[in-house]
Amino acid sequence: MARRASAFLFSISLAAPLVFSEVVRAEPGVELSGGAGFGVLAAGITSGRFAISPSASFGIRGERGFFVVRDTASFLGATGGRFGINNETTVGGGLSWERVNVSAGLSLVAFSLPICGPQLCGQMRGLVPGVSARLDIFGPYLSGGLGVSVDCAAAWIMGRASPVWSGVSVRCAAGPILRFTTRR
Repeated sequence: MARRASAFLFSISLAAPLVFSEVVRAEPGVELSGGAGFGVLAAGITSGRFAISPSASFGIRGERGFFVVRDTASFLGATGGRFGINNETTVGGGLSWERVNVSAGLSLVAFSLPICGPQLCGQMRGLVPGVSARLDIFGPYLSGGLGVSVDCAAAWIMGRASPVWSGVSVRCAAGPILRFTTRR
């Protein structure tokens, strides 16, 4: 499942510049955005669970590239099961067009998740490294401020979680996004 999600996001990230290459370059400025993602978070040997993942971003845009700082919190337990939270703070960069942003970065992930390993289950907590990739596509509505975001991230769970399970946790989500931009 994680491989399929990564392959899908990678394909979209490669295709977006080709599809939108005719689009006007983005104007330099500052961008604030917020979104709500709905998707899956997989950690441990159990299947992925539904996650609600609100996010907030601050970006500084150039004509083509941009720097971004993003925070995404994923909440498990909305559809039953034990509660869990996974909070990613990502610093990265990307390419931008007037209506498309493609970004990737390194993350610091704080988590408290119900994780099951081959023999044990437990509520694991920790602070671990991760990576994130995101594609934002904005439509003509609200002056190009309303769009759709697809976001996938991975975190290497290790350390205290080792007695239960160690490995890569994967989260993928999609949902609406709203942005506010200033022009220089």
